[in-house]
Amino acid sequence: MDREVHYRAVVEGASEGILTLDNQGQIVRINSAAEKMFGYIQGSATGMYFVRILTDDSVTRYLKSDGKLYPVSDMSLEARHKDGKTIPILLSVNTFKNENATYFSVIIQDVSERVMFEKRLAKLAYYDSLTGLPNRRLFHDRLSQAMDRALRNDKLVGILFLDLDHFKDINDTLGHLFGDRLLQETAKRLSDLLRKQDTVARLGGDEFTVILEEISNVSDAEDVAKKILHSIRQSFQLGERDIHVTSSIGITIYPHDDSDIERLIMNADGAMYQAKEHGRDRYELYTAKISTDAAARFSLEASFRKAVDTNDFLLQYQPEFVLHYQPEIDRYSGEVIGAEALIRWQHAELGLLAPDRFIPLAEETGLIIPLGEWVLRTACKQSVAWRAAGFPPFHLAVNVSALQLKNHDIVQQVARILEETGMEGRYLELELTESMVLDKSEGLLSILRGFKEMGITLSIDDFGTGHSSLANLQLLPIDRVKIDLSFIQNITKNEHDATIVAGIIDMAHKLGLKVVAEGVETEEQLMYLIEHHCDIMQGYHFSRPMAAVDFEALLINRVELSPTKHS
Repeated sequence: MDREVHYRAVVEGASEGILTLDNQGQIVRINSAAEKMFGYIQGSATGMYFVRILTDDSVTRYLKSDGKLYPVSDMSLEARHKDGKTIPILLSVNTFKNENATYFSVIIQDVSERVMFEKRLAKLAYYDSLTGLPNRRLFHDRLSQAMDRALRNDKLVGILFLDLDHFKDINDTLGHLFGDRLLQETAKRLSDLLRKQDTVARLGGDEFTVILEEISNVSDAEDVAKKILHSIRQSFQLGERDIHVTSSIGITIYPHDDSDIERLIMNADGAMYQAKEHGRDRYELYTAKISTDAAARFSLEASFRKAVDTNDFLLQYQPEFVLHYQPEIDRYSGEVIGAEALIRWQHAELGLLAPDRFIPLAEETGLIIPLGEWVLRTACKQSVAWRAAGFPPFHLAVNVSALQLKNHDIVQQVARILEETGMEGRYLELELTESMVLDKSEGLLSILRGFKEMGITLSIDDFGTGHSSLANLQLLPIDRVKIDLSFIQNITKNEHDATIVAGIIDMAHKLGLKVVAEGVETEEQLMYLIEHHCDIMQGYHFSRPMAAVDFEALLINRVELSPTKHS
């Protein structure tokens, strides 16, 4: 009797569900853990066939062909709770005899938590944690299966490579929280556009890929690309902000373009870059020429990384002029009052490369940080050298990238360079792009105030191309605005641009800001700017960027200009 009591205590105290079945599979005894596991109250399960607890699929796996039970150990099955929900279990069954009767001892473990954990691990392995989309690994697997099906059914597979235009600017200006939310909303829009059999995946960053299964022709892929472009153009409502972005898409087709997964992805990626180079907010179909261009781009990136290590860069200086009217000869002359330091890459094979050839690479790779520091230090050293040589002091402008501005110690870095080179802050001008200052966060204000405490002049470069206004800029410690050259080039041809330029000059002056017109190339543009009292001019009409030694000649001479003052 003591033995029976002890046995019952052990069974009732066990965390596993323990049942005793007769030879027909009916429940003879069930412990408390099993009652809780399956939702049966004390005694209600007695006499019930055990197979009722299992799902239909599990019953088929569990029974012998003659319908009898059989011993198993740690078999993964699914059981059914009294309320109908399924429970993943591990089942072990053993037989024993008691007074010549055969019975079954059944031990059941609820493995719901383990199954959930394994699913989470699988999701981490195959799905992107931010958007919930398939990741690169699952994308490769699904693309391989799609290619096999297309081959069997004599169909095509469309592979689209997509990224968001200027996504980096959103991260830099509004922060990564807004950037992440934009990626999540983009993922949702893409998923909503596709058929059930298609796949959209996120490879990383703002790069998405799409598999269009079993399409009949190339135009099917183009139609989807057009729908995606239209969808992304629609504004994204993120909190209280309306975000407007566009996308660029590259398309490649299996098996027309290739039969290797990696090469297909490279094809689509190359076509996407071609779409960006042709103006963004568009799609491009892969061609063999794109592979050649992509190879050239990869080669350029490799060369650029090496150039940063070997310092194959130099600075040129483009002067800024203030114009003075000379009544005795009824002419204007230009006095150099500043310069903009512009980086150039002395490429061993391609020659002297302008910034637009490599600055995007620098920003994509993060190498803009050391490169920007080198530009600032080199420009400051040159300015100090000119002053030591007896040239009059003037402002020297240096461009600052968004990534540099995100650097938490940028103020200390600039202060350190000023001290090490002997440059006075009042002669340094830092040029920021309009997109950098859109958010007007406290962190940005703190950085700009730090610059101002050193006496540094701050200007907004390429003004007019972003979405800010001069009224908004008055909240920031800005000294100058530089009107984007795209407006200057059209002031004598386009009345709309002329009105914009005149309005910027007028309002800037009312706010106490100086105005610089960049990209002045013709006498007609010059006269328009003079008539509207633009403060400072810069452009090929006066001078191209030049080496430091050539720039020195301008520092001692006024530049005689041809336009006669209009009465």
